[in-house]
Amino acid sequence: MFPAVLSFSTRKPVFLLVIVCIAEVFSLLSFAAWPIYLVTLQTEWLLTNYQVGWISGAYFMGYVCATPFLVGITDRMDARHIYLFSAFLGGVGCLCFAVFATDFWTACLSWALVGAGLAGTYMPGLQILNARLDDDTRLRLLPYYTSSFGIGSGMSFLVMGWLYSFTDARTAFIISAVASFIALFGVGLCVAPKAVEQEAGTPIRHPLDFRPALRNQRALFYIFSYGAHSYELFAFRSWLFAFLLFVGGYHTTGLSSMSISTIVSVMAFMGMISSVLGAKFCMRFGRARMIRLYGLLTVCVSAAFGLAGYIDFWLLVIAAGLFNITIMLDSASLTAGTVESASPHDRGALLAVHSMIGFGGGALGGPVAGWLLDQNGGEQSLTAWAIAMGLMGVGSFIVSVLMHRLMRSRA
Repeated sequence: MFPAVLSFSTRKPVFLLVIVCIAEVFSLLSFAAWPIYLVTLQTEWLLTNYQVGWISGAYFMGYVCATPFLVGITDRMDARHIYLFSAFLGGVGCLCFAVFATDFWTACLSWALVGAGLAGTYMPGLQILNARLDDDTRLRLLPYYTSSFGIGSGMSFLVMGWLYSFTDARTAFIISAVASFIALFGVGLCVAPKAVEQEAGTPIRHPLDFRPALRNQRALFYIFSYGAHSYELFAFRSWLFAFLLFVGGYHTTGLSSMSISTIVSVMAFMGMISSVLGAKFCMRFGRARMIRLYGLLTVCVSAAFGLAGYIDFWLLVIAAGLFNITIMLDSASLTAGTVESASPHDRGALLAVHSMIGFGGGALGGPVAGWLLDQNGGEQSLTAWAIAMGLMGVGSFIVSVLMHRLMRSRA
């Protein structure tokens, strides 16, 4: 399909990890394009906050719809092939947004296509590593790959914030498309193909048969926790730039949009570090116990985050940074819990369900926050923002409850 002319670089696990992580960062450049440009496009297209939230959610709905095919099939097909196709799909979605998006429906459809591209790069990227690393190396390196999502989203906010100050949405989405095509060529040239190994005597699972995941009770606790985690994480990331921009104006800080986007990108990078450290604490003190603790801590911080805007802009920035850190503490560990609960021949099925439930939760976060804004005074009301942002912590409350149930089921 695509000759890997530079595959010598992947002979060592760290080289393979670096290549796949860099490609994921490039494929995620589009991630913040809508959260940044919604500030101007909402006014230009006369959208309600609820509609803005659903466009944000369309990204994750595209992810959910594509996951059964693009992730489930990695148990039978080399994930490298899926990755190449999906990077191309994400680039096409960005071009569609640049050329055709002019209102709510065209934006939803184009943004959903970009999300579908992410479905075939994020988890299949993980499967590229799973198929080429031994068990011990996989568990050691997996948190670094999952944290590349934080690097990619942070770079996206940084680049898109810079572009927002100088150019329009059309140009930003075209640049995002180019980045997706760079990811395609990077993986295509540097990662060698590898046939999927099937255990002797193991029946071949249909790629859309997810019963192995539904029968795995331990994995389901992590999968549904990931859904609740994604609900608050992507609600937070979808609306954070707009929230900080509003509060900055409310307190007349005089900060530019580029300065605020830089703050958001720094938070995303901090989230990456938080995810890795959180995973290390989980390995040392027990995964379920620590994730439950992380969830309870995040609930408390979310309430402070919602209220801090009343007091001072910089206090809000500190609260947002702490909220971001606590949200991300369990991110890698939840995925690792699902991977560890799976047998090698069913891993694709479990990761597909993990992604569908997880990003299904992510799809709801933006619309719910937008609806809360509309119901409580709109985007020009500080009270509306406090309610919408403060209630994001419901996700972490659900995570802590599920981890408590998991611990009791194993007692």
